[in-house]
Amino acid sequence: MVQDWFRYVVYNNSFDDTHFGISDITAAQALNPFNVQTYPSDLSNFTKNHNGKLLIFHGQQDQQITSFSTERFYNYLANGMRMPSSQMDDFLRYFRISGMFHCSGGPGAWMIGQSASGATGYDPESNVLAAMVRWVEEGIPPGTIQGTKFINDSAVNGLERTRKHCRYPYRNTYMGGNASLPESWECVLHG
Repeated sequence: MVQDWFRYVVYNNSFDDTHFGISDITAAQALNPFNVQTYPSDLSNFTKNHNGKLLIFHGQQDQQITSFSTERFYNYLANGMRMPSSQMDDFLRYFRISGMFHCSGGPGAWMIGQSASGATGYDPESNVLAAMVRWVEEGIPPGTIQGTKFINDSAVNGLERTRKHCRYPYRNTYMGGNASLPESWECVLHG
């Protein structure tokens, strides 16, 4: 909870949320308690000194945090590091998952290996953890992540559809045919 964060971490039990304002946000940013700032403008140390890789996904129907925040972060980071997205691809892959709520669920092909059921298996093409492991250990970055939608979100009910989710800045674009089939969609760079 935001209220608890300000009360017990930022202000040490002296926070009154009825007067919350810009000065509180400024105080939290200046303090950066426990180095938790999640909006850096440069990851050079992570990428160059540690050969770091970062895979981000965000549901485009997230009802708690707008997916525009992650797109804004990506662009902010690219600007801060003075890199085009083609260079960002060397260490960061961001996937917008159409039809996914906050981390899981939703009307889209949202299951990308983050479910405890393991219904999608451990194939790097359809499992974000396996994709990350392959990228770090074999140097093969994910170009797409295949999402799965089961009928009533249960593998025992059968497959409803699959969709390959594109890495940013590409967008899933319907090209025609049966919308439930992944080949009816392509990753297109929109200008």
